[in-house]
Amino acid sequence: MSHFYNCSDPEPFLTNAQTPPQARKIGAYPSVTTVMGIIKDPFLDGIWSPSKFVELARENPNWGMDEIHRRKFGMRQSPEDNSEMTASEYGTTVHGRLEKHIDSIIRGQEPKLDSDWDAWAEPFLKHIVDNKIEPVSVEFVAWDDELKVAGSVDFIGRLPDGKYYMADYKCRDCKGKGGKFYEKKDCTQLAIESWMLARMWDLEYLPFITSVCIDIGSQKHYHKEWSFKQMQKGIERFKLMSEIYWMDFMNV
Repeated sequence: MSHFYNCSDPEPFLTNAQTPPQARKIGAYPSVTTVMGIIKDPFLDGIWSPSKFVELARENPNWGMDEIHRRKFGMRQSPEDNSEMTASEYGTTVHGRLEKHIDSIIRGQEPKLDSDWDAWAEPFLKHIVDNKIEPVSVEFVAWDDELKVAGSVDFIGRLPDGKYYMADYKCRDCKGKGGKFYEKKDCTQLAIESWMLARMWDLEYLPFITSVCIDIGSQKHYHKEWSFKQMQKGIERFKLMSEIYWMDFMNV
């Protein structure tokens, strides 16, 4: 699904626009992930997804395409009541718990770990305490008028040396084999958000970026700190994607 942000107000916000034409009418910017969606993976999008769609359609002839698409990455069980939910809904719930707890810390309050979901959030809370990282913001919308894009950053903190640190959470089924990280996807998203944040806040450096893989099965967290070289590649990669997106989809 495409997302578009209104960045003309002091506080950018997600609009109801769902297509480029709708976004153009209100002057909204596409999200970082929306722009990145124009690049397709040869295996995932060309082979795995079509095969999965056919498999689900044959097994469930009464399902429409929306339902098949919703379920293509499999279903999970809620730790609260064992109810069925999609992988996307699962990840959104874990993100919500982390946002709630970190926001409490920012407001000077002690996080209330009172949900069955908190087992998936606690490792990151321990990480920021152990590394003396001061939480600064959650779900911060970084944007840029040159690129005409916006992206929501899961976590922004300040390291002991005063420099900023950014993290993005990914809930994935690692099957006990360690974290799963993808440079072209995970690093690129964070790298361009770091670049935009540096421009917004007049920083003389790019904030450090880390992808946090949360294993759905084991609840363990795995961290991938991206190098400066990887960040530079990610920034250039995204700039090219943004140029193509605006040329082909926003008709500029």
